[in-house]
Order: sequence, then C-alpha cells, then structure tokens
Amino acid sequence: MKKLLPALVLFLLICQVGFAQENNFTKPDYQSIREKTSSQTSGFYYPELFQRYQEHDTTLQHEHYRMLYYGYVFQPEYGPGESSVFSDSLRMIYEKDKLQQNDFQKIIRYERRVLEKDPFSLRDLNALAYAHDQAGNKEQTKRLDYKINLIVETILSSGNGLKEKSAWHVNEISHEYDILNVLGFEPKGEQSLRREGHDYIKVKDNKYGIGGFYFNVSHIVDHQKEQ
Repeated sequence: MKKLLPALVLFLLICQVGFAQENNFTKPDYQSIREKTSSQTSGFYYPELFQRYQEHDTTLQHEHYRMLYYGYVFQPEYGPGESSVFSDSLRMIYEKDKLQQNDFQKIIRYERRVLEKDPFSLRDLNALAYAHDQAGNKEQTKRLDYKINLIVETILSSGNGLKEKSAWHVNEISHEYDILNVLGFEPKGEQSLRREGHDYIKVKDNKYGIGGFYFNVSHIVDHQKEQ
C-alpha cells in the first residue's frame, strides 16, 4: 500500500514539523462546532455537509473539514474503535504476495462498505485510493487523495503535538499513528494516558530531538464512558 504522504501533506510537514511557531494552530471550538453543525440555517449543517463529503466534493475547504471531522463526534453514527465485518475479507486480500485486478475491485467494494461506518478512516481512504489508482480510476484517486489531505491538514491545524495544551485533536486512536506516519516518525512502544483525555506516544530517535507527541482523545474517552 502507498504511504499517506501526498503533496499537500509534504507542504504541511515543512510548515508544522519546523516546530518553531508554537501558536500556529487553532484548537477546535467544540461548542461552536456543535451549534453550527446542528443548525439547519448554518452553512455547516452536518447532514448536508456530510452528503457533500460522501460525494467527494472537492470544493469543500479547510473550514468545512474542521466542521466535518470534529463535528462527527456529535453524530449518532460516531463509534471510535468499532471493527468492520469486512476487515477479515480485506486482510486476506492484503496478505497476498501479489494483487490482481479482481483483487482491486474487491478492495474497492469492501472499503466502501467499511467507510460507510468509519468515514474518516485515513487507512481505509488510503487503501481505497490505492485500489482505484491500480484499477485505472484516476479521477476517483484524485478526489480521495484530496479528502486524505484535508483530514490530515485538519488534525495538524489543531495543535503542534508538543505539549498537552497543544495536543493534536483526533477522533480515532488509529489517527495518532497515521499522523506519525505522515510526519515520518516511528512510534517507540505503546501510547500512554498521561491524563484523562490525552495520549502520549513516544517516538524513536529523530533529527528534531523530539521524544514524543501528545494527542487529545477526550471525545473518544467520553464516548467509551457512555457505552
């Protein structure tokens, strides 16, 4: 599978991983996001915005994606960490030494179903984009890469990951590792809960001298408590 490192992400890497500008981010205002996405008179009314997202609308911009990604935690469909019934079928395909064209068609079919339940899964979006690319569906690949770029941009714009107060806000645990992958860092062991609502992931030695990154997972924790 191709790595999550499209062109826009490379640009963000230059901007964000310099780590010189500690205030070059905006924390999600969850109260405002909830109000705007629940109002039918708002330009960010969630059902309409999400429909455009599902249709791979490339006119959606950064402000829309912040509402989509962080507004998803207020939707009844939100279920972080839930596994898909199609995971085993996909795993069997991915474990093959060499994939054929019919395998890519199966991946497209299965990943679409997975994304119905987990629409912001970077790994599944990436896998779907790769399968479309291998199947020759270049336009679909571009639209999916656009979505991946904007989701990554949204997460990176929420903090710089260096302190708890500037932690990156994520709505899925898997996104912690996806962001490290995008930025070229390798995890060193498992994540640890520093305080309630924050994960800290140590990373292997790197030229920046960074020991690890903080992630705000408060909504994931809150959801788990409600179950």
